[in-house]
Amino acid sequence: MLVNIHEIEASGNLAKAWDVSREQVDEMVSGEKAGFRATAPAHVQARLRLVDRRVLIEASSRVQLSCPCGRCLAPASIELPVDFELTLVPLDEYQDEPRKSRDREAEKTPVAGSFETANVDEDTYQGKTIDLDPIYREQLLLALPGYPVCQEGCKGLCPVCGTNLNERDCGCDPHVPDPRWAGLKKLKLQ
Repeated sequence: MLVNIHEIEASGNLAKAWDVSREQVDEMVSGEKAGFRATAPAHVQARLRLVDRRVLIEASSRVQLSCPCGRCLAPASIELPVDFELTLVPLDEYQDEPRKSRDREAEKTPVAGSFETANVDEDTYQGKTIDLDPIYREQLLLALPGYPVCQEGCKGLCPVCGTNLNERDCGCDPHVPDPRWAGLKKLKLQ
C-alpha cells in the first residue's frame, strides 16, 4: 500500500484500509522453521497524520494463522492482533539528530552497538511516498507468538514414549530421573 505525502497534507487525517491476501501473509511470516501459515486474508485499517514532516501511523489488523502447537505438535489456530503506532521521520532529519548527539558525547560513550530507547517507535521514510507493506510486515513479525499452543491446558507429549497426553494417558512414570544424578544413588549416608 503506497501513500503519497500530499494525500496526507490535503486531508490532514488520512484513513486507509487494504486487504493482504493469504499468499502475501504467508510470504511475510514464512521462514524455514517458523511453521506459521495464513488461513484467511488480513484486513488492515490505518490512520495517518502529518505533523511537522513526521507521519504518525495508527494501524490495526487481525490475522488468522495456523501452526504446530509448541507442546503437542497438533495443529493450532491463532487469531493474532497486529495493532501498532509508529512515527515516520524524514531520513534527512533522522540522520542529523543522531550525528549532533554523537558529536557532543563522542568522548563519553562508544557509538557502535548503541540503541536509544527513546526512538524505538520511530522509523524513517524518504521521498514523497510511503510504502506501508514493509512496515506492516515488521509489525506482524513482532506480534508473532514465540511459543504458540493449541489450548491453554495442553498437556503436551510424554517425555518417555512421546504419546500425546491430551488424547490418552500412557502410564509412563512422569518422573524420569536425570542420568547426571545417577551416581548419587550409590552414595550411602550414615
